[in-house]
Amino acid sequence: MSQVQQTSLDVYYQKVLPNLMRRQREVLRVFIDNPYRDFTNMEVAAMLGFSINRITPRVLELRNKGLLVKYCRRRCAVTGNMAYAWRLA
Repeated sequence: MSQVQQTSLDVYYQKVLPNLMRRQREVLRVFIDNPYRDFTNMEVAAMLGFSINRITPRVLELRNKGLLVKYCRRRCAVTGNMAYAWRLA
């Protein structure tokens, strides 16, 4: 897989990151660090060590900002249940 283009990283650090709240940045960081993967809310929660109640609203906010998109519906690696997975837009 190819790496994230430097221009994309520049835009992220200069334009996107300064306009996000701390918790939004924490959640988005999971996706930025793994640009070719998708995650369920519970997978993000497990990676960050946060409760699902702290993740779900942040994912919604990032979706509303157009930074995350629904990628697929699949089995969550944490819960084993079917769930929507999100990916960078």
